[in-house]
Amino acid sequence: MPVLFFHSRISISMGDAMRGLIAARMLRALTNLRLRAAEVGHYDFCPWANRYVYWLKQPIGWLVAGALASLLVALMVAPQAWFAFGALVAVMMLGVIWPWISMQGLEATLGFDRRRCQEMEPVSMRLTVRNRWPWPAWGLVVERGFFESEDPTDPTSAVTALARVPGWSQSEYAFVFRPERRGVYPQAPPVLATGFPFGIWSRTRPIPTRNRLIVWPQTVPLTSVPVIGGNHLTVAGSPIDRAGDDGDILAARFYREGDSLRRIHWAHTARRDTLIVCERQNTARRRVIAVLDGAAFAGSSLSDQRRLDWAVRVYASVCRELHAHHLDVECRWDGTTFCMEPGPSGLHRLLDRLAEYRAEPLGGIRGNLGVSGLDPLVLLITRDQRSALQFAPAATIGKFRSILVDDRAHVAGGVRDRAVGTAVRAWISLDSSTDVTGQLQHQWGKRCHDNGRNN
Repeated sequence: MPVLFFHSRISISMGDAMRGLIAARMLRALTNLRLRAAEVGHYDFCPWANRYVYWLKQPIGWLVAGALASLLVALMVAPQAWFAFGALVAVMMLGVIWPWISMQGLEATLGFDRRRCQEMEPVSMRLTVRNRWPWPAWGLVVERGFFESEDPTDPTSAVTALARVPGWSQSEYAFVFRPERRGVYPQAPPVLATGFPFGIWSRTRPIPTRNRLIVWPQTVPLTSVPVIGGNHLTVAGSPIDRAGDDGDILAARFYREGDSLRRIHWAHTARRDTLIVCERQNTARRRVIAVLDGAAFAGSSLSDQRRLDWAVRVYASVCRELHAHHLDVECRWDGTTFCMEPGPSGLHRLLDRLAEYRAEPLGGIRGNLGVSGLDPLVLLITRDQRSALQFAPAATIGKFRSILVDDRAHVAGGVRDRAVGTAVRAWISLDSSTDVTGQLQHQWGKRCHDNGRNN
């Protein structure tokens, strides 16, 4: 009986594991199906017909159609339809002329309270509106340049709205803006728009901006770096076991002319009856080449843009942590190569460039890393193992690590390199459809504390 009970416990555990695996796969399939449906819903199947039917998106188009129908009824059926025709024409004229008159007396300027911020970080904006008319202006909105949707009929394209601006006045309004994506804002010239009183037709006026806002990619806080060697001696860097003037004490030696008296080891000096000084560590910077494979994330769909954003965030997080540990970081993507200078200026330069980065389908540098020097570490951020495999042969001089960012990265296996006959597996695999921040922190910490062994 105990043996039978033991086997039943094992079968129950295996059944629970199978049900959990099936549930996870069904959830993943439903998530992918939802993303596909969103892409199909946003796809324009008949772009050639937009110029013929676009006017139907505006309320005035239906009023024009109603006025024409009333006119036909008045001419051919009943003269009472002239009242409906006149009412519709009056509403259209007032709805078109009044916004135009209001905009002739309005001027506006827009500014940010800072030059840089990260994604989803609140930024204070100040809008100054001057009204030269003696009557108030109602129903004003600031549109374009701040959100992805630039459709004027989409209410989410408005960044703020003003209910009323007094006449003969200059008013200043402050509001908070949270940029959802990296970039340089405003991404398009903003406009001040109004459709008062009926909202059937909107008139706009450009808004000059006093400054621009650079939105950096959001970074994930990391706490360690991979174990690598280096011998580029510098003033600021990581301690190494070579004779120098910084770090911990390595050994003791006889005094040489020019040594500081503060380094004298008085106990050894008294014992040997000659001056003995302490030998300390030196500092060196380790070299790392960080590569972003932008061509692997190039695409116009919503899922491609989401993966690219997460790849840029992971890339910025890794470079920031390496730079914080005083490593020589060389950044490369799509033909761009530059080294991060020590200090905050080097990090700001990197984040400024990543804020404006757009992936190019043919901008990759596959197989042409040109790694040289003494044992550098190559970190590649790409989408799948096959893309990483195209970089690996060029990085055989140094260490090579790949970080995958994809919707199905956590279930992908290794890819066999036919040239060397070994399986190439990812160092870190991130699923962009779930909690990327938690995955990166967990896997990065685990790999960095694994004594430099490749997974």
